[in-house]
Amino acid sequence: MMKPQEGNGEALTHLPQDLLEALRTHVPPETVQAAAAHDIDSTGRYIESHLVLTDDRLGHLHRANGHWSTAWVPLADLTHAEIVEGLGMGVLRLLAEKSVVAEYRFSLRHAKEMARLQRALERRLGNKDEADLPPEKGRPDEKKVRCDICGQVIPSWSETCQACISKRKVLRRLIDFIRPYKWRAIGGLSMALLVTVAGLARPYLTKPMLDKGLGQGEGYTADYGVLLGYIAIYAGLIVFQAIGGAARQRLMGFLGSLVSRDIRDRTYEHLHKLSLSYFSKRPTGSLVSRITSDSDRIWDFVAFTTVEAIISSLTILGVAVALFLLDWRLACIVLIPVPIMIALTIYFHKQLHRGHDQMWHRWAMLTAVVADALPGVRVIKAFGQEKREVSRFHVENADFYRREVRMVGLWTLFGPVVMFCTQIGSILVWLVGGYWAVIGEEAGGISLGTLMAFIGYMWMFYGPIHMIAHMDRMLNRAATSVQRIFEILDTEPAIFSRRGARQMDSLQGRIELRNVSFSYDGVRRVLKNVNLTIEPGQMIGLAGPSGGGKSTLINLICRFYDVLEGQILIDGVDVRDYDVEALRRHIGVVLQEPFLFHGTVASNIAYGHPDATIDAIIAAARAANAHDFIVGFPDGYDTQVGERGHTLSGGERQRISIARAILNNPKVLILDEATSSVDTETEKLIQEALDRLISNRTTIAIAHRLSTLSKADRLVILDKGEIVEQGPHDELRDKEGGTYAKLVRMQSEMQSIMAIG
Repeated sequence: MMKPQEGNGEALTHLPQDLLEALRTHVPPETVQAAAAHDIDSTGRYIESHLVLTDDRLGHLHRANGHWSTAWVPLADLTHAEIVEGLGMGVLRLLAEKSVVAEYRFSLRHAKEMARLQRALERRLGNKDEADLPPEKGRPDEKKVRCDICGQVIPSWSETCQACISKRKVLRRLIDFIRPYKWRAIGGLSMALLVTVAGLARPYLTKPMLDKGLGQGEGYTADYGVLLGYIAIYAGLIVFQAIGGAARQRLMGFLGSLVSRDIRDRTYEHLHKLSLSYFSKRPTGSLVSRITSDSDRIWDFVAFTTVEAIISSLTILGVAVALFLLDWRLACIVLIPVPIMIALTIYFHKQLHRGHDQMWHRWAMLTAVVADALPGVRVIKAFGQEKREVSRFHVENADFYRREVRMVGLWTLFGPVVMFCTQIGSILVWLVGGYWAVIGEEAGGISLGTLMAFIGYMWMFYGPIHMIAHMDRMLNRAATSVQRIFEILDTEPAIFSRRGARQMDSLQGRIELRNVSFSYDGVRRVLKNVNLTIEPGQMIGLAGPSGGGKSTLINLICRFYDVLEGQILIDGVDVRDYDVEALRRHIGVVLQEPFLFHGTVASNIAYGHPDATIDAIIAAARAANAHDFIVGFPDGYDTQVGERGHTLSGGERQRISIARAILNNPKVLILDEATSSVDTETEKLIQEALDRLISNRTTIAIAHRLSTLSKADRLVILDKGEIVEQGPHDELRDKEGGTYAKLVRMQSEMQSIMAIG
């Protein structure tokens, strides 16, 4: 049995609190290695039960009549644990040699955690090599179903728990992007402060203009000279506000552009660090909208919303002081509608927050339809499915429209209701203040100038409140966008270079797989205990039925994914110990459907070596049998290939892909169905190019045309994730009852039928 590992208690995170208390009476939490729920009994009824694995035993805890009963199985009594997949459920089977000790049934919602427990149990039983990975905690880029903090289900339209997220904390993280431009931000905010102060002074000038200039105040006579003086000050403030406002908008506009530029750069850079598993579970349109639309909303927030919020807050504070200085009694009347406005803001805030999250999720889905359809427009037209794709777009567009209309209904209702509250305040001020102005200052009233100045300040007070209330919509939009971007930035790459990873200038090309197992979903294994050794310069052919694990195997060698169990070694070093970029520079891949980027033929060939000379590019094209058709183009190597290379034929794209691999000069070459989708003549040209390419390289070739594997030094036949046969082409072809012989016979029969037809 393996050496016990120290537990960390993380497996207990999602267990019910009363179960944790019951468990502590039996085992210390730090000894728990794994835990999983199983929710179906032997009769098919739902139950509440959990399995808990410790250093030396497996516990079964079952709730009955409100109490937890426990039963323990010593690991010394077990030899093996396996998961049997069923229809809509699975079974964890515990074995002692060949006899069944216990079975635990679970629904598919618990399949991943049960699979992790089973792997941990196998390790404890000593059935896995020491080189296997430690007990899994889930991939860093794997979307969680439940929140780690509150346990609530995370909505499908979000990757974070909406109950636990703080919009203030999310927006506060923007400071990291603003900090490099702090002086620009300080300049913009300072100018905004000065403009605000100038705006606060203007209404106050109304009082002396009326009382002193026009002689409306008691003890004053009209004096046009005094009036002109105040008008000059008033005009000066207007000019300063105009110039200062323009300067403030310019500074903050540039700041918003800088911040959104940096966010786009950082997000796009981080996306390239994430593994294939991240992209396989997320629509392309959703990721595109985060980099484009969401970053644009952040620009709007940084450039305008933040400043408007600050100006509005300062204005409210300054005006409140001015109102109380002018007349504290009227100031109290002005404040009467404020509690109602605050209550309405809080209520609508909750509605707008959730609505914006859902609306932008639907926007991402709408974008995803477009991003999915446009690259495949040739297939759509070939099958006459234009109406179907338009219908898909209509459905998503209609869904987005419904949610958008609901949001428009909310904030358009919010605005008039808040405005109605402000109108109530203004009516009260006119009623009371007007009466006091009529009776005059001697009778305890106020002057006309005071009333007019007060009314000016009153609207300056209600205006920012109304703006802040509407700003909640912009705040929610920005916070939602920031959250969606930080969901990407906070995702840790599942595939990364370890600290001190090995850099290598060259490889010999020896590849060894030791007990390699892998699963995409954490439950069903597509590779099972694969052992394979490939010597330097050797060519290996991979064949077998579809779904056997051939493409998965090469994905692991390229380290697009990491093994679930076991090791892959190149030149005796685990691929996880190599620097990822350095490793992939020594591995060349020629795919069944080559991907060409929008640009020239030359730039596509030199994609792996952008600094390659034109002579080197032409030499690689000649070796790939591509030079002749390239020079036949009007612009030769400067010909634009179009998006994804759709202006070229399949065979031309493939030969350019091979030229790209030749120029990259890899020591390990992987050919994934490189000739499966071309005609016989083109296949011959491609095969000649491949013969030059594989010379003195370790080569792994996948092909459904089994005749193309005849030159391989050895064939490896995969079926259902396991190696079922190995050997030379002739030997396996003549093996009676063999898998490869069956495939050759079936392919020959199919070709005969096609020839007769």
